[in-house]
Parts: sequence; C-alpha cells; structure tokens
Amino acid sequence: MSLETLRAKLLSDRTVKAYYEEIKPEFDAAKAIIAIRRKLALTQRELAEKAGIKQPQLARIESGKQSPRLETIAAIA
Repeated sequence: MSLETLRAKLLSDRTVKAYYEEIKPEFDAAKAIIAIRRKLALTQRELAEKAGIKQPQLARIESGKQSPRLETIAAIA
C-alpha cells in the first residue's frame, strides 16, 4: 500500500479527517520552516542561533511536537 493510498483511506474516516484538518496548519508551518532552512542550507543549530532559540526547540517545532508562538515564528523568519 502506498503512502497516498493509506492517507486517503485514513482520511475517509470523518473523525480522522476532522483532526487532520485541525492540526494541518501546524504541520504546514513546520514544513515551511524546514523548506526555508534547507533552501538557505542551514542546519537546525545555525537557524536556531540566528533566531535566538535553542536547537532542540527548533527540532520540536519542525517535527510538529511543539507549536511555536508568534514571536518565535517571527524570529525564525
């Protein structure tokens, strides 16, 4: 089973789909941070230093385990 097939199957459940839609903005933000960091060829440690945060915090944000505050997003930007 492909990842897309599995995703479609899971999202056919209304409860799963509702939760997915609820958390999607957080994961979209994490994906955007990762994409920008990679485009700039920065490590997590380098971006964290530039943003004034610690690398483990950036790792949690990128993994979706922590929702960043607006100030943190601004600092990363």
